[in-house]
This record gives sequence, C-alpha cells and structure tokens, in this order.
Amino acid sequence: MSHEFDSAVAGDVLERLEVVVLVREPADGGWRLASGEPGPGWWVTWFGSAGEAVGRSAFLEDFVDRASQECWAGTGPGTLRSGMWEETHAGGESRFFEAIAGHRPSGAGDWLAVQAVDDRLLREQAILQSVHDQRLDRRRLQKELEKKQILLECIMHDLGNPLATVLMNLQHLGRHLGERPDLLPAVSRAVSQAERQRSLIRSIAEVFAADLIGMPSGEPVDLVSVGAQTIAALAPQAAARGVTLCPFFGPALPVAAEPLHLSRVLENLLVNAIRHSPDGGNVSLSFDRQDGEAVCRVEDEGAGIDDALLPRLFRPFTQGSGEVGQSGLGLYFCRLTVEQWGGRIAARNRPGTAGACFEIKLPLATGAKPTPA
Repeated sequence: MSHEFDSAVAGDVLERLEVVVLVREPADGGWRLASGEPGPGWWVTWFGSAGEAVGRSAFLEDFVDRASQECWAGTGPGTLRSGMWEETHAGGESRFFEAIAGHRPSGAGDWLAVQAVDDRLLREQAILQSVHDQRLDRRRLQKELEKKQILLECIMHDLGNPLATVLMNLQHLGRHLGERPDLLPAVSRAVSQAERQRSLIRSIAEVFAADLIGMPSGEPVDLVSVGAQTIAALAPQAAARGVTLCPFFGPALPVAAEPLHLSRVLENLLVNAIRHSPDGGNVSLSFDRQDGEAVCRVEDEGAGIDDALLPRLFRPFTQGSGEVGQSGLGLYFCRLTVEQWGGRIAARNRPGTAGACFEIKLPLATGAKPTPA
C-alpha cells in the first residue's frame, strides 16, 4: 500500500511539474509511460503516446540516438540533458521542452524524462533581459556622468581663468597706486569681490563634483590632526573678526576620508561659525569617540538657528537671514561629503545658551585601535 501511495504522489508531483517519464522495456526496447497511458493532456497533444513520441519529434529522436551512445551504453555520464528545444504541432502552436536521459537506479533499464519548460524559459528570458537592461542603464548613467563632469570642468575653467587674471591685475594695480591714494578703497573693494567670487566658484565646483562623482575615501586619516591644521589656517580670519577659536583636542581619531575634502568640510563649518559669532565671541572645535564613531563638534555663541530653517539647513541654496551674497551650498557640500564617507551631520541650537552646534559623526577606520588618552 505504501509503495502504491508513494508512486501516486510521485506521479501527481511530476504531472504538476509538467514532466513525463518514459521507461525503456528491456525485452523489446520500446517505451512506456512510468505513470501509465495516456499521460497528461499536453503530452497527448504534442507527443501522442510513449510508442509514437520519439518518431513524432525529430529533435527527440536525435537526442535518443545520442543518449544511446553517450549515456545508456554505460561509457558516458550517468545523465544527459538535451537543452531546450521548440516543437510546433499541426495546429501551428509552439511550445518549448527539455529532455533528460538516465539509467534506472535498479539497473533494469533506461529512462527518459520530458518536461514542458515554457514558464521557465520565460522566467530566464525575463532575468536575462533585466540584467541586460541594468547593464545598459549603468553604461548610460556612466556616460551622462562623464559628460556632466567634463561640462563642469569646462565651466569652472572658463569662469576661473578670467577671474584669476582680473584679480592678479587688481592686486598689481593696488601695489602701484601710491600717487592716487583716493583710488585704493575702490581697488580694495574690487579685490575683495573678486576673491569672494573665486571662493564662490570653488564652492560650486566642490558641490557639483561631490554630487556627480562622489568623494574619494583614501587611507585612514586622523580627524584630530586635520582639525588642528584647519583651525590654525583660519586663526587670522577669526582674529580679524574679533572671534577667538577654542580647540579641544584629544587622542587620534582615524577615519576613512580624503584629507583635503575633510579639511574643506571643517573649514566650511568653522567659517560659518565665525561669520555668525558676535565680536568677542568664542568658536569651539572639539572631538570625541562614541560607539565606534569619531565625533567632531563646532559650536559658536551667535544668535542660533531659526527653528523654521533647521529642517532644510543642509539642502542646496538654503540661506538664513542676513546671508545675502552667500552661495547656500557650503552646508550642502558638507552633508554630501560626510554621507558618502558613511557618516552623518546634524545641527541644533545649544540648550540653555546662545549659539549653534554642528556635529559630524564618521565611522572609525577599519582596524583602527583606540588611542590611550
């Protein structure tokens, strides 16, 4: 009873999978259906019966001949696959099939399995088409990025070179105006505006480069050391505005970042803090290590950030009141760069006191060991 039940279950599974198994009779070499005639409807429609199937399909007949030589003769592999082929019956309809030839486990004969594979073929074709489309999209995207990068470089070149010439000539003119001191203020204002314009061009170039081609990660770099170099470079600018820079350094914090762009991020935050600080105010730069991340904070004693501005502070072209003439791209550049290194940036007003706090968190470089305090 168990054997009959197992056979019935196996037959039902094969039928649902649209598989027919033929067994060769040792006595006369003919074929019979393992599940009994007549077989499922698709089998009858396309192949008739076990006795006429091989002669009815030229492909199947050729495969049986090949299996007799390579599989059933005992000199080749235990099983042999035909690969998919297409059959068309008298009504003109086509379907795809696949056959597998093999030895019966008992050694009492050979078997031949035939399966309808239309659904599988469609799935495979869909997968192949999807892979092809994705590769095509990637190639198109790469070409578009290359075009935009070239365009950006051309624009920066065309804007930067004439401006550099103007600035150089203004500086030269300023050095030779001893006889016309009345013109010195005008030349000084022109130099200041040209330098501001050059800074704006650099800011725009950095933002679009970060957005289009990303930021290189490079080797592990010490965040604290980069912060020390940046704050030293900005000390004269802070002093000119009556602002005191207050760095709080600590143990090294190695992060996977590119030193020049990391310095640019810290410079943007520090310049922003200096610009919003009152005369005699302090700007602090501090470092910490928390939960496998390096933390850097820039805090000022200015008026703080408008609550309505906080949600969109790191979006492009966002400007607060009194910031006419700024590009509104500095904080956007900081966000793009930090996020591409796997980090986060946030801003908030300092609780209980005036001023704002900008905080950067970057993953510590892989394999970096904690440095004793």
